[in-house]
Amino acid sequence: MIQCKDFAPRITERGPFGGPAEYEFFSEVVSTANQWIESTTIQVINVETIILPDRVEGTSDGVYGLTVSNGFYPVMISQGVTINCFQCVRIWYRE
Repeated sequence: MIQCKDFAPRITERGPFGGPAEYEFFSEVVSTANQWIESTTIQVINVETIILPDRVEGTSDGVYGLTVSNGFYPVMISQGVTINCFQCVRIWYRE
């Protein structure tokens, strides 16, 4: 069965009122993905860079978010609403 796993930037420093202030660089996201690959017994099918909105399912622990470093992408949609997106790594694999 083919599956996928996403790796998004983590919050590295909290700002006022507990909100995010700084995020790890994309190179650190890639390093985390590489470490995960090395620590598992999966067969990697494909690795890709994707842009996702700042609310990613499965990251409810609050340590992930959009990055203000080199992967921040504000996207405008209808009626002036802005959705912030960020760059992450998606790994497609087979167990």
